[in-house]
Amino acid sequence: MKLSFLVLTWNRYKFLEICLERLLASLASPAECEIIVMDNGSTDATPTVLDRYRNHPNIRILTLPKHLGLDAYKKLFAAARGDLLVTLDDDVLELPPALDRIFLTYMHAYPDFGYLALNVVQDERTNGAKPGPELYTEDLRGPLAVQLGPAGGWCACFRRRDYRKIRLTLYLRKFNMRHSEDAVLIARFKRLLGLKSGIIRDAVCLHACGPFYAKLYGHLDREIAKYAASGLTNFVDHFSTYLPTDDEPQQ
Repeated sequence: MKLSFLVLTWNRYKFLEICLERLLASLASPAECEIIVMDNGSTDATPTVLDRYRNHPNIRILTLPKHLGLDAYKKLFAAARGDLLVTLDDDVLELPPALDRIFLTYMHAYPDFGYLALNVVQDERTNGAKPGPELYTEDLRGPLAVQLGPAGGWCACFRRRDYRKIRLTLYLRKFNMRHSEDAVLIARFKRLLGLKSGIIRDAVCLHACGPFYAKLYGHLDREIAKYAASGLTNFVDHFSTYLPTDDEPQQ
């Protein structure tokens, strides 16, 4: 097994059904990939979406009886069998073709990098959760280009052998919105293994984060509840401005 694509999902079934369709369509060699979807205690129509894939040869579905927050990633990582692990947020709605080959190519060409994420669409609807360009420098290797700098877990790859070297240090570290799984992994790879992180410049996905897409797909309440539980009141306030009025019901 060359790649494990890992999708952690919770109460965003409309995003999830698009995400899985796009992921399956993006794979050049599906027989060399596994897709593991973990339902993190959803209470919406997520199980109905996942039931469509229970007999799919490339997909494994794991269900948690209760919501574990981002700590569920530890169970998801442990279930993976691929040489490369790829985290994919369920709100990624577009992916480049031959996604598996992209990660295989770049992880081979950049052995000094431990964590590489796709680039993201940035427009008036979303910034893709990527910081500003001033934080990046380009690392060119032949026709390949990586932006050295902050990366995120929206669609990101790391080696299972590197993860196994640091996993014991994660047992007592709780993942949450303030210390997310991607930030912790990047910090551990750098501090313990001397590995860098960055963005694959020319491979772009649509990470549909932010209130515009949450409202469009009817997930605003879920996003507000997530940020409220984490004490991130600035995000709660921002998303709340997009709540529908009495004459504009949420989809």
